[in-house]
Amino acid sequence: MRKIVVFIVMMLILLPAQVHAKSYSIDRVQIKGWVQPNGDMLVNEVFTYTLDGSFSQLKRSFPDKHLGQVARFEAYLIDGQDPVVGEIKQSDLTKATVTREGSTYKTAIRAEDKVVSVIYIYTMQNAVTSYDTYSDLSVTYFEDGANHDEDLNNVDIAYVLPGDVGDDAIHGFMHDREGEVRMVYRDGISFHTPKSAASTVTETRVLFPSTIMTAQQKIAEPISFEEAIHQEQQIIDKNESRWVNIPVAMKAGNGLSIFFIVLFGILVLLRQRVFSLFGSTDLVLQTDPTYLAFVDRNGKFNRKSFLSGLFSLAEKGIIKVELTDSAARFQGKEGAPEKTLVFRLLQSNEHLKKSKQKLLPHEQYLVTWLFKGRVGHRKFHLHDMAGPSVRGDKENRTQLRKQRQFHENHETWHDEVLHLMEDAGSLSTLTPKLMKIAIFLLTTFVTMYGFYADGAGGWGIAFPAIVMIIGIYFYSTNPGKKWPAILFFIGMFFAGAQIAAPALTDAVLYAIICGAILFFIVPKAMPSSLTALYTKMSITKFRRQVKRGVPNYIHSDEIDRWIARAYLLNRSKKKLPKIKRSLPESASMAALFALHVDPLYFSYSTWGPMPVDKSASSWSGGGSYDSGGGYSGGGDGGGGGAGAD
Repeated sequence: MRKIVVFIVMMLILLPAQVHAKSYSIDRVQIKGWVQPNGDMLVNEVFTYTLDGSFSQLKRSFPDKHLGQVARFEAYLIDGQDPVVGEIKQSDLTKATVTREGSTYKTAIRAEDKVVSVIYIYTMQNAVTSYDTYSDLSVTYFEDGANHDEDLNNVDIAYVLPGDVGDDAIHGFMHDREGEVRMVYRDGISFHTPKSAASTVTETRVLFPSTIMTAQQKIAEPISFEEAIHQEQQIIDKNESRWVNIPVAMKAGNGLSIFFIVLFGILVLLRQRVFSLFGSTDLVLQTDPTYLAFVDRNGKFNRKSFLSGLFSLAEKGIIKVELTDSAARFQGKEGAPEKTLVFRLLQSNEHLKKSKQKLLPHEQYLVTWLFKGRVGHRKFHLHDMAGPSVRGDKENRTQLRKQRQFHENHETWHDEVLHLMEDAGSLSTLTPKLMKIAIFLLTTFVTMYGFYADGAGGWGIAFPAIVMIIGIYFYSTNPGKKWPAILFFIGMFFAGAQIAAPALTDAVLYAIICGAILFFIVPKAMPSSLTALYTKMSITKFRRQVKRGVPNYIHSDEIDRWIARAYLLNRSKKKLPKIKRSLPESASMAALFALHVDPLYFSYSTWGPMPVDKSASSWSGGGSYDSGGGYSGGGDGGGGGAGAD
């Protein structure tokens, strides 16, 4: 699976270098409307494109609310450079073929790697609504739908009214993030915005006396002229008060990304897989194998968990560990090791109950689960957990039930020990849970604030909160499952991508990505004591010692303890540690490292296609660990726009 992911990523990286994707930019937009006394408006629009690649058509889309008003739409290609709307000669125009699909008009061209200017000429019917005392010209040119998916640069919009009303009587408003009224004349007005950003609204509204609309029927005004001006100004003030928060929202998104990166670094340090300056290898030899295994892997379920419990019982003299021949059914089979591990129970359950050395609940569970047979001859051969000897038998239901039952018992035992470690204060599962919930909340809040600063409506602001509530619900009701979190971050990424301001979008999306990475590297449990953290450092130091072999100062009685820890703390599932120095032949487990493959790996390799869920979800059992780390007691989109193709 990992190789597939790497392959896909490499293909995505290399694809742009192999395929020359065409692109374009809209460098200038000039719109001029001549208002007629009957309320219609003759419109000329000049779009100047820079085309990189071969193009066959240009597109102009209108918002749905204006679609029924656009009539007699024509398009002409303009010869010459730097055309000015209203000043273009007829001889410089070449009529182009226009087709319509829904709200989009498509102009046929044949152009490649050049600057192209096109003029659209159309009539917008009933563009003006006239009341008794004033008239209202409100036009939305570009909306926040899929048709406005490119920035339109250097946009000028101008209107010529059908009469002189005085510049004091004309009131213009531009709804655009960077737009402004450029000039007011006695018989007209002009607007400008340096950029109509993709997926944002560019709209103008002009209020002026209705006396000049001589051929249009007047209707009763819903509100007064002054009130209409006041309401429009309030809308602009409200939007600007929101947009002023964009820099703050960007800082919040970038700050959250940095915060997540810092936490990522802390978690890497807590893993203690690199630094071995501190720690003691002697501590590793004197610490219980189960404690070492759980602290090393931060309580994460793994295939060797139960072996740590068995080695712990061996060091207490309850069982004996030996190397023995592989099961008869595997002898001579390809890939099967000649030797494997066997664990013999030295006493019966009755003797164990009467002895002074009482078994803890999780130890008793391990003994009852793994050791079968008649009293005095109970043993657990590693191949007892193996699947069938012939690969074709892997679908055998009996074998599948057997391995599933083994896995369920393993999980139960693992959860008991993890709960024990929590009670002792060595590991904490609560801290990672709170961290993950905090990641949910923080990414949601920064996305919501981004929407607020971007000027989104109530639904836009509420959408990330809805995604969060659904994500947390499914995450809490499906403990240990990854799909709720994956769906949450996909939904949040989709939401963040809808923010219009490009820099703000990037800041929010980076925060979401960093949050997702952090979320999935947060371990199931974390060290919650300095002793556990020091133990992790000691384990790192011990691993480096393993590469060199058994130190000369290790007493002969402790060599088997050293070998057991070298095996348990080995990170590879398949390969055994490579030891430079030879092991003493007197050690009963010296032959373990002479095997080519980890005997446990072979046992699991014979399992059938059972979906193994390696996440534990319930805890039971009791017991405690002492503060020293050793073991002790307890158990087609909308919106006006323009483009090219």
